[in-house]
Amino acid sequence: MKRVHRLLTAYLLSLTLGLTGCSSLSSKTTQEQGGTAAYSGEDYLDAGDYETAASTYQSAIDAGQDTELNYRGLGIAQMGLGNYADAATAFENALDHAGVIPGSLEYDINYYLGSCYDKEGDYESALSVYDAIVTLRPRDTQALLLRGTVEGQLKDTDAMIQDFTDAIDLAPTDYDLIVDIAEKMKENGFEDQANETLNNILTKQADTISAYDKARLSYEVGDYESARDALESMGDSRDYSATILLGQTYEALGDYNYATSVYETYLTKDTTHAGVYNSLGLCCLAMADYQDALSAFQNGLALKDPSLQQALLYNQIVAEEYLGEFQRASVLMKEYLASYPTDDEAQREYTFLSTR
Repeated sequence: MKRVHRLLTAYLLSLTLGLTGCSSLSSKTTQEQGGTAAYSGEDYLDAGDYETAASTYQSAIDAGQDTELNYRGLGIAQMGLGNYADAATAFENALDHAGVIPGSLEYDINYYLGSCYDKEGDYESALSVYDAIVTLRPRDTQALLLRGTVEGQLKDTDAMIQDFTDAIDLAPTDYDLIVDIAEKMKENGFEDQANETLNNILTKQADTISAYDKARLSYEVGDYESARDALESMGDSRDYSATILLGQTYEALGDYNYATSVYETYLTKDTTHAGVYNSLGLCCLAMADYQDALSAFQNGLALKDPSLQQALLYNQIVAEEYLGEFQRASVLMKEYLASYPTDDEAQREYTFLSTR
């Protein structure tokens, strides 16, 4: 019965699910359900301290506290450490301690579980999880997106296209979902069909779509001029997301100088987004302004944004290397690998740096 329950009850955001973003449960809900141990573990997750989070949740499990929720937390921490097999085991254990009637917590855990199976390359198991969710929630567009993604990996392209089409039909103005689907279609060799889908939406919703969403879809089909014009029309109302997209649009048009000015202008008003510093640094790297790139990455790191910390750390090392600071880059890479040991590209780069 437990095995059936596990599959029938199978975060957020997509198979690129963020570690804490994937969850549909709020911190308040988690605190109420899991008590102090689970809540403190979530604090460590939010800070990107996955080792301490894992230890905190394991201690709570050993003490017999709120087992389902703490196994869930342990699984998320293991995902953060790149230990997807251990994470899947934790999520399976969480479901083994679930009640008879599935609720939002069980669905949440199964989304994480499906992601772990996918990361491990066990696509059939991932598919069974998403099949179960869609069976119980046929209008769950996120489950349709995730199932379609796995079907693409299994080369069942007819099923993939059907799930993606159904998801868009259910949510024709969910542009986050639509962009995700277009990207997945392109990854599976259906670029023309993805662009046709996006262009149809742009045409049908021309009078209702916002400037920002028009820019997103135009950017996705490679119409960078239309994307730029739509974003420029927003003027001072551009927020963080629109600023990043405008900068990327100018980069795609080959105008790195203007892209840099977009990021720098935004930073005169708001210095709280590590993503702007990261984009600015990458732009500077492209223009061979390595010292400015390094400064941008370091300013971004100072904000301690867990979602960008890994990218900023790596990019900082690249900037140091371009500046000829090979010893400094080697030291930083060793520290980086201590936190992200599964990054094979970084391992190869460290081997190279060690010989300089």
